[in-house]
Amino acid sequence: MELFIHLHTTHQGMPRIIKLEEYNSTLKDVNLILGEGLCSNIYTIGKKHATIIDPGVGNWANPVWPQLEEIGIEPENIDKVIITHAHHDHASGVFIILQRTNPKVYIHNDDTKYIASDLGENLVKVEEGDIIETELWPLTVIHTPGHTEGGMTLYNQEYSLMFTGDTVFAEGLYGNYIGESGGIHQMVASLKKLTEYKTDIIMPGHGSPVFKDADQHITIAHQKASRKIN
Repeated sequence: MELFIHLHTTHQGMPRIIKLEEYNSTLKDVNLILGEGLCSNIYTIGKKHATIIDPGVGNWANPVWPQLEEIGIEPENIDKVIITHAHHDHASGVFIILQRTNPKVYIHNDDTKYIASDLGENLVKVEEGDIIETELWPLTVIHTPGHTEGGMTLYNQEYSLMFTGDTVFAEGLYGNYIGESGGIHQMVASLKKLTEYKTDIIMPGHGSPVFKDADQHITIAHQKASRKIN
């Protein structure tokens, strides 16, 4: 099993699609659309009743629909969009999706003020401990402020996997905490919270997923961040 993907973004001028089951069999029918430029990773879960996690920046270089259709996801197949935090590189692509279909859009309550007025009845506000069902497995919301006040991580206990947004990345890196609603003390507390979960796989908002022993990467990130306040 490979621990990381050796990433390069451009594939015939369009974002690259990576089938994550080729790296870990647990991730059957989970795909990574690797965004171009200042764009988050875009994850798809399932195909018939698909969930999109972080639809990206939604600009001309990251049009979303060509990649979804290549995966086999048509507009009528999209049930849910989950936004890990309301920064434009993760969230703005939702408006491209909403031009062609009508999914529910899940965002932590503390980040909805940045985007709620544009989503109308599609918006679903979530909090710590809420469970979002997907075609493959349920995801539990873990509130992880620090990068933004409403940042969240999504966790599945059965398969020990996390979608971590911009809270924690491979190799013990963690999100920028200097912004309109972040903070180092919140970041340290969030990373500490994540160390308490058994985690084999992390799928972060940028860079490569980690396919084995991901909790070690979270622990290193917490240790590094803690030095900022000690």
